[in-house]
Amino acid sequence: MTGIFTDQKLHKIIREQRANRSPGRSGGAPGLNCLILGGGGREYALAWRLARCDSVASIDVIPGNGGMRLFARTLDMNVREAGRLEQHIAASFIDLAIVGPDDLVADGFGDLLRRTSVATVAPAREAAKIEWSKTYAKELMREAGVPTARWESFRDADAARSALTSWEAPLVVKADGLAAGKGVAVCRTLDEARVTLGTPPWNTGALVFEEFMEGEEASLQALVDGETVVALPPARDHKRVGDGDTGPNTGGMGAVSPTGVLPDELAQSVADALIAPIARVLAAHGTPYRGVIFAVLIRTRSGFRVLEYNARFGDPEAEVTLPRLGGDFAKLMVALGEGRLAEYVREHPVRFSQRAFVDVVVCAEGYPGTPKMGTPITGLDQLPDGVYAFHGATRAVAGGGFATAGGRVVHVVGGGASVAEARDHAYAGAERVVFEGRFYRSDIAAGEVVVV
Repeated sequence: MTGIFTDQKLHKIIREQRANRSPGRSGGAPGLNCLILGGGGREYALAWRLARCDSVASIDVIPGNGGMRLFARTLDMNVREAGRLEQHIAASFIDLAIVGPDDLVADGFGDLLRRTSVATVAPAREAAKIEWSKTYAKELMREAGVPTARWESFRDADAARSALTSWEAPLVVKADGLAAGKGVAVCRTLDEARVTLGTPPWNTGALVFEEFMEGEEASLQALVDGETVVALPPARDHKRVGDGDTGPNTGGMGAVSPTGVLPDELAQSVADALIAPIARVLAAHGTPYRGVIFAVLIRTRSGFRVLEYNARFGDPEAEVTLPRLGGDFAKLMVALGEGRLAEYVREHPVRFSQRAFVDVVVCAEGYPGTPKMGTPITGLDQLPDGVYAFHGATRAVAGGGFATAGGRVVHVVGGGASVAEARDHAYAGAERVVFEGRFYRSDIAAGEVVVV
């Protein structure tokens, strides 16, 4: 080659241009172009549900994971490079964007995406404070009259330690900020609480003491558009790593929907009582909410109380509730993202399938600590009928197949006409997903199965 550039220089320029250019699409094609931010099991479930909508033309996921490549386009981009993200949205004619992870929601990606004029399912950063500040959420509950546990907040562990004498055990110690589902400790004695206060993440910032409440927990997600609140199917999560709810908290070891703790027929009335008041207060504060509020509830002798709020879809709740949603999920999300939720659900009411789903999370050795990664996975192509593998932390390997890439590797989701049938399917599938050091709980949804 002759001219200004040598081959080496020319190829370098081409590589740089390709790295900075979004893989665009032509405009005017029918159907919705969708974008999901995140790369775990929740985002897999969102992409999987969108892929089952006739209205959807394409699905992009940033960064995604190995399994999502089966039905979506995963993009090797740094999602936090705002300029590249905005350029991709424009070049690919994105119609709908959903933010999955709590850290991206807390960092204001809902605000960023709305500035591009795309329909966005994620609250503004200030509204998302209901998750990234436990103290703020408790203050809102007090203002809105939402029942919750007695609580007290502290600027740091030293201040909390000084106040321990005014509390009785057991008590709950919560990190005030985000902690990947691992910032809650139930302390059976005050000495145990003192040890907790010297341990990350509780010793690194503000925290909250909370009265321990006896009861059964349930998860309730709701679509929230200003003061419009629409309940999704209730679920029940299993947080602790070991059978019988033993060991440390995790991001979630499995889930079931429906649940007898909060039956489907009560979902909207409970959302009206425990989520709608928060939506009204946020709107009155000038920070209206648009996205999903996920309430962690406990059923006590005096009724349901709120343990905490999350500002996004649950994980693993999404894996068992999204398969139960009828209708066109993509159009429902667009209506929410555009602020037309009330109008849309009047014409297209949200309906729940009568089928049950159980999620058993197959985890890597070392989780919830440092997981062993890079281990080959087998059996994903040998799952029984009615069983799905929702990838949570996998990467594709050369020559085909997948390897572990995090702690919660695969969510094995079984469906059935009853919880018992769905549970049997999920565990039959979990047995076939094999990699060195893998483990999972054996009692997911056991309490929901009626023994006769």
